[in-house]
Amino acid sequence: MAKRVRRGSSPASARTRDTDLRRKILARAIVDPEFRRRLFKNPEAVFEGTFTKADAAALQRMKVTLPALDDVVTSLAGEVLCGGGGGCGGLA
Repeated sequence: MAKRVRRGSSPASARTRDTDLRRKILARAIVDPEFRRRLFKNPEAVFEGTFTKADAAALQRMKVTLPALDDVVTSLAGEVLCGGGGGCGGLA
């Protein structure tokens, strides 16, 4: 009898799942400040036990670049909500 190969069980598909997980984690960290705090506090738990040195390096880069990104997003939100920054009364 021929041995059946389970779909998605190859090493390549495992790498794809790991890459997808990492992309989802990093994308969510960009837009979700609460998730970002949990990620920075306990990355091993968020990465479901697959936290690597490369992940640690990516998180370190995020810690450096995200504050600047947050400033840009805040500024853009103020521009959109306040029509160029005027008349908001400090809401943005």
